[in-house]
Amino acid sequence: MGYKLIAIDMDGTLLNSKQKVSQKNIQAIQEAKSKGIYVVLCSGRAYDGIIDSAKILGINESDQYMICYGGSVIQNYDQEVIYQRTLKNENCEEIARFLTDKKIHYKFIDNTGTLYQSYQDWIEKHMLNPKLGIVKVLLKTRKHKLPEVLKLVHEQYDSDYFVVQTSEKELEIFPKNVNKGNALERLTKYLKISPKEVMAIGDYDNDMPMFKAAKFSVAVGNAIPKVKQLSDAVVADNDHDGVAEAIEKYVLE
Repeated sequence: MGYKLIAIDMDGTLLNSKQKVSQKNIQAIQEAKSKGIYVVLCSGRAYDGIIDSAKILGINESDQYMICYGGSVIQNYDQEVIYQRTLKNENCEEIARFLTDKKIHYKFIDNTGTLYQSYQDWIEKHMLNPKLGIVKVLLKTRKHKLPEVLKLVHEQYDSDYFVVQTSEKELEIFPKNVNKGNALERLTKYLKISPKEVMAIGDYDNDMPMFKAAKFSVAVGNAIPKVKQLSDAVVADNDHDGVAEAIEKYVLE
């Protein structure tokens, strides 16, 4: 069965180590799109952090979609939201208290991409604009401390939230059941596409739910070991056009 949708992570996957999209990746994605295949960028980034790459790729039309904030929001390129899930203010307050007590640096991120250094900063902004909502909490620490922080946060929040490591120094807290995989399932249902017609490409922990939601999953060469183990195939790394290789080999042939 041919693929009708390709879900692609951005950082460490589509983007190279210079945060650029290679010409080969652009060409492969444009060829896939010319065949009527949806190319969906799936990222922890906000709309503003995705749109420039989408324009370069030529996928920034109103009938194309992105999954942003790690799965908290699905929208098209006219910023029409088809799904959004945010944290309740009382949950944000409790998380802020816990992280402050444990001396863990954090930021709240709202559905416009604005960052807040404290719960008080957030609540003051929310009082002025109740339509705003917190989509995730970003935690940063030193690389050598991350395992300790990750263990602590998992123990505290796994039962009520989705906690995931997103880099060697960062982890994020989302509302329960919010991740790239569940967002991808929602989008494919919205587009009336079967999971059997979906390929996903990624490199890190937060891409693993997306792999499980797709028929075929591809890890780029720089992906962490457990992502490679979960994937159906491994291609070149993000500095050597891994995304283009995946599309050319498994979609366009």
